[in-house]
Amino acid sequence: MSTRLSIAAFLSALLASATLGCGHTETHAAVLRAPGAQTRGPVELYLADQATPQRPFYDIAIVQAVGFGSDANPEDVTQALTEKAAALGCDAVVRAFVDVGYSRAHAAGVCVKFLAPGPPGPAPVLPPSPGANPSPPPMRPAPAPKIEPLPSTSTQGR
Repeated sequence: MSTRLSIAAFLSALLASATLGCGHTETHAAVLRAPGAQTRGPVELYLADQATPQRPFYDIAIVQAVGFGSDANPEDVTQALTEKAAALGCDAVVRAFVDVGYSRAHAAGVCVKFLAPGPPGPAPVLPPSPGANPSPPPMRPAPAPKIEPLPSTSTQGR
C-alpha cells in the first residue's frame, strides 16, 4: 500500500512540476571585446527608436534573448537581455529591439560599457504584449458526398 502512495505522490509532483514549467528563456552573446566584471547596478536599456546615450561608450558584445511559451513576452526577454549584459560587465544595451509572436519572443541589442559617468537614461517603453491568442474562426461542416439513386435496370429495357 505504501508503494502505491509513493507512486501517486511522485506522479502528482511530476504533474505539478510539468504545469509550472511551461516556458523558458535562452540568452546568447557574440563577444566583441573581453568582458569586464559583472555589473552591480541596473543595466540601462535603449530601444532602437530611442536616442543613444549622450555619454561616450564602447561596444562589448551583441546580446540576444529568446523567450518560449509563457516567457514569450517583452518583459521576460528584456529582463533576460539586461541580465546577460550585466553578466558581461555592460552598463547598457543600446539599439535594442523586441519582436513578439504567439509562442516566441526575441530581443537583441548591443551591450556597451560607458567611458564616463553620467545621468541615467530614460526608461524604455516596451511594446505591448499581444495578449492571448485569438479564438479560431468558426468551423464549417465537413463536406459530405451527395448520395444519388442508382439507375434502375428494370426500366431500361421496357
